[in-house]
Amino acid sequence: MNKYWKYGIPPLIILLVAAVVIYRITTDAKTAESRRMAVPLVKVEKPSRELVKTQLQFNGDVMAIRQAGIFSKVSGNLERIYTDMGSTVRAGQLLATIDSTELYQQYQQTNATYQNARLMYDRIRQLIEKNLSSKQDLDNADAAMKVARANFEAAATRLSYARIVAPFSGIITKRFLDPGALVNANNATLFILMNLDRVKIIVSVPENDIQSVYQVRRAQVTFDAMPGKIFVGKVARFSDALNLSTRTMDIQIEIENSSHTIKPGMFAAVQMTVAEHNNAITIPTNALLKDDSGQYVFVLNENKAKSLRVRTGTELVERTEILSGLTGEEHVIVVGQQFVKEGGPVLVQH
Repeated sequence: MNKYWKYGIPPLIILLVAAVVIYRITTDAKTAESRRMAVPLVKVEKPSRELVKTQLQFNGDVMAIRQAGIFSKVSGNLERIYTDMGSTVRAGQLLATIDSTELYQQYQQTNATYQNARLMYDRIRQLIEKNLSSKQDLDNADAAMKVARANFEAAATRLSYARIVAPFSGIITKRFLDPGALVNANNATLFILMNLDRVKIIVSVPENDIQSVYQVRRAQVTFDAMPGKIFVGKVARFSDALNLSTRTMDIQIEIENSSHTIKPGMFAAVQMTVAEHNNAITIPTNALLKDDSGQYVFVLNENKAKSLRVRTGTELVERTEILSGLTGEEHVIVVGQQFVKEGGPVLVQH
């Protein structure tokens, strides 16, 4: 027994102690490695300074600056047409005529009645001068003459309506009837006339943006039909009233169109710049984090993460304007910021 204790037990104890030491060394090494691997790997970037524009986007349809449906004010057969679709006309130009046979007869009848009443008035006035007629007779003759003259002038006006003329200069975009068609007064459109020297676009501005657009005088307009071309429009009118169903206000944008390149009915995209900030601080949008108190970013501070509260402005395509909270000299953590903690160590990837 003593021999076994003398030669067997001590080596066993030595082996156990060695095993424990090796295990502790290995465990400590793994723990150190785990701690080293737990430090988040991040990328940092300094904020940029650039021109930031706050812009509003709208859509609308192109309309002629002036447009009218041309009607006939008298009934009759359409006798002749002097213009057609696509024709350019000037103000007062003859477009069509209505058969005026009956209208001319009425004109002649009322003219004869008026001339007779005028002669009767002159005779009674001469008799009054000779004390051969009463003042009442003169008054009656004067009233009859005025009624006859009014009827004659009305007949002359109706006769003039048989000549249909352009109310303003423009282009005939549609013609609806052919010669010989029976036209009823005020309910049959003969032509559509448009003035295309300028066009207008009506866009609806949401309630929250109304105060911003009042300061805008110009707008950039593009059209799907003309890709790559940008037109400058003038903000001409504000409706100053909101549509109760949509809570939007209409504004009118006008564009010079002397070449008639822009056509009524085109779909327009309108962009209005409501604010410009020169030398504004911007950071990548994905660097921003948010909690119940608002938005914040992590910055590098002696190889540790530090959170800073920020107030954001205009959001661009991939970057966001910072209105306050950064000076522009910080190193903002833009990758891996969701894994860092306040005051925690970070490993910067170069």
